[in-house]
Parts: sequence; C-alpha cells; structure tokens
Amino acid sequence: MQVSLLQESLNTALTHVSRFCTGKSQLPILGNILISTDAARLKLSATNLEMGINYWLSAQIDKQGSITVPSKEITEFVSYLPTGKISLSLNDSSLLTVNSSKAESSFATMSPSDFPQIPSLDPSTSFELDYSLLSQSVSQTVFSAAADDTRPVLTAVYWRFTKDTFTMAATDGFRLSLKEIKLVNPIQIHQDQSEAVYLIPAKALSEVVRLSKNVSSIKIGLTQDQHQVVFVYDDLEIVSRLVEGEFPDYNRIIPKTSATKITLDKEEFSQAIKIASVFARESANVIRFSLKSDSVEITANAPQLGHNKAQVEAKIEGNPLEIAFNYKFISDYIASVKGDQITIELNESLSPGLFHDSHDPSYTHVIMPVRLQD
Repeated sequence: MQVSLLQESLNTALTHVSRFCTGKSQLPILGNILISTDAARLKLSATNLEMGINYWLSAQIDKQGSITVPSKEITEFVSYLPTGKISLSLNDSSLLTVNSSKAESSFATMSPSDFPQIPSLDPSTSFELDYSLLSQSVSQTVFSAAADDTRPVLTAVYWRFTKDTFTMAATDGFRLSLKEIKLVNPIQIHQDQSEAVYLIPAKALSEVVRLSKNVSSIKIGLTQDQHQVVFVYDDLEIVSRLVEGEFPDYNRIIPKTSATKITLDKEEFSQAIKIASVFARESANVIRFSLKSDSVEITANAPQLGHNKAQVEAKIEGNPLEIAFNYKFISDYIASVKGDQITIELNESLSPGLFHDSHDPSYTHVIMPVRLQD
C-alpha cells in the first residue's frame, strides 16, 4: 500500500473513526482502525461490535492495499503532524510508515483478515429522510433514554415510520420524550411493508447526528440479516445493532387531561432552575414548585448548604398545587426547547407532568414527579 493525502483530511477522519474503537475488548483487533484503499479513495473502518463506521476520503493511491493499526496511537500521532501532504506506506515487514515534512514514524500492524466485517446496507430496505428532521428529532429525544443497560430496551430510541408519518420516542422510566409528525415529503417504505419500526441505541443516533453536518438527507435501511441498521450520507456509513425487546407503551404514560396549566418564559424558567440546582445537587437533585396566583415559586433545600427560593412569573390556570421534580430532568428538557415559552400541565403532586414547547406542537415531554418530603 502506498498513498498520499493531506494531514488535515486524515486527522479529521481518524478523530471521527477512532470513537468507534474499543480498547477494553478481549479482541485486540477492535482497538485498531482498518486502513484500506478503495479504488481511487482511502477508506478507514472501525467497530466495537455494537457500532461500526466506514469513512472515505480523497487520496492519491499509488499502490492498493490494506492494514490495521492501533487507533489511539495513530490518531494522536497524526494530530501532532504539521498540515500539508503526508504519505502512508506498508513495507514487507508489515510496518506502516507515516511520512511528513517534519517526521517519519513506523507503526506495528495487525492483519486485516482478523478485522470484523462491517455489513452494508440492503438497498431493498432503504429510504431517505430529511436530515434536519432527523437532527431535531434526535436532539429532542435521545437524552431521555436510559444511560445504563439494566433494561437494554430503555437504552434505545423507538422509531416508527409509515409512508407519511414519523414517530420517535425515548424513556428511562422516569421521563419520556416523544416526537410525532406528519411528513411533508412522504418516504418510500419497502413495498411489502406498511411501516418500519426500529429500536436503535441512543448512542448510535447521537453519533449519526454528530457526524452528519451539512447534509440535506440521509439514507436509512437494514443490513441483509435485518439485525443492524445503516445510515449512509456523503462519504460515510454508520452501522448499529438493533436492540431486541418490546418498547414500553408510551401512550399509557402521557396524561390525557390536566387540572392545572402553567405557561412560563423559557429563559426566566431556565435561570431559576440553574440557581436552584446549586442547592438541589446537595439534596438528591430535588426542586419544589409551589403555584401562586401569577407565579411559580421554585425552592431547593440542602441541609448542609442552605436554602434557595426564586419566583418565576407565570400564567396559571386551574387548581393550586405543590409538586417536586429532579432538576436535571427539567434542565435537559429546557435545553431541547426551541420556542420562547414552556407550558406545563399538571394534575396531582404524584402524577406525571406534561411539558410542551410553544414552538413545536409535534414535541411532547413527560416527567415523573418526586415524592414531596416535609
């Protein structure tokens, strides 16, 4: 193998691809990046067996070939090189030599034959989705997925597509994010299916959105065995396993009526939550809402630290109420809101709160309250 390319291009590619490697596996090859030539381009691949990536970049290919190199070391080394042209070459001793204007280094390698195959998209299952819709929906849902894998199905985001509807939901058992919209541009589902339903790890969706900048649409589909989902855009493919199991019936969680409705300014509400969080962090993250005639009193009490009280102007309709929430859940939700007002619908102190973004009626959020302690 003999290739030449710009340090800037290789550095960007390695930075992205290295995130898909793992150094904790019993399989050392999973800590390596596969570097291979693909016609007139260079391809970098990595996988942790949960997710995988193929990343193509422009290069001058003088001799075809492939090899795997340690991810951490090659990524760090290339990041320190000066910008400009660099070359990669593989000698008879299976050492990968990296040459730049200022440095030359050789890396020990492992055979590409040991590298797991990253499956490709089955075209018969694929459809295209507007990127802006994907990006916004992911930002409004993934934070509600569970972080630990005690219940693997809760680490996934529920996706359901029909020809002209789109649903995305995530829950960790304490909160729920739901995005439901009618598509402006209908998508083409496989001719034998009326819908497509996937359970995709939240981490995978976060990576897809993080990497897919400045694209208009993304192709989505399954692998041949239908156990993995593939995202394809520009010169990049991301593959993720699908989570097995049955996603909770989220419609049962969403309150159908409310006794009290609160409308707040998002920025003022956000500021009050941040102030309260200083004290709430020392007391199980709990903040208390007390509804007044035209305001919400937000308090947090930390016996070892002190007490905080703040008033937020609000339009309140319905019954007076006291209710408590985990401030982190409130903060995460506020960060996902695009509008300038937030509406909260409540029933009782132990009933879930229903949150709405004034700017986006297709977005629904539910947070379970915390039991009040006197």
